[in-house]
Amino acid sequence: MANDTKRFQAIISHCKEYGFIFPSSEIYDGLSAVYDYGQYGSELKKNIRDHWWKSMTQLQENIVGIDAAIFMHPTTWKASGHVDNFSDPMIDNKDSKKRYRVDHLIEARIDELEQEGKKTEAEGLQTEMDRLLAASDFDGLKKLIEDLKIKCSVSGTSKWTDVRQFNLMFSTQLGSVS
Repeated sequence: MANDTKRFQAIISHCKEYGFIFPSSEIYDGLSAVYDYGQYGSELKKNIRDHWWKSMTQLQENIVGIDAAIFMHPTTWKASGHVDNFSDPMIDNKDSKKRYRVDHLIEARIDELEQEGKKTEAEGLQTEMDRLLAASDFDGLKKLIEDLKIKCSVSGTSKWTDVRQFNLMFSTQLGSVS
């Protein structure tokens, strides 16, 4: 983990030095973990966006591109599944402070069982996880993680917080009065 942190810091330093990114609002003490694109970063972002657009729309016969507004009527977000599906049950390890999606932790254990040739046990665990997720039974999910003795990949411990819903969408207000 220390090497990953050092590598990440080296990448950020390089990108800042060569004009790919700059800390946002840097002259006013900045905003932690928020960056603006510099001259080269803007070009790189544009090139990636243009390549994606061409490959996903122009090279496909049955796809057309649109550029829709981010602000939409709440019913649109509900109908698209964003309201119901952009929220994940998460759990934190108390020692490493690392946050995990609950289903990813359990699915990793399911994969281990399958590799060990325990297909029936893996299928049962998948069914149990699906049932608990569908019922939003967070206590049951935590108990399942504890019963399986799942450990944090960083700290190697099983000291977990309670499972809680983590909303991936930000609440916004439109207009001068909220």
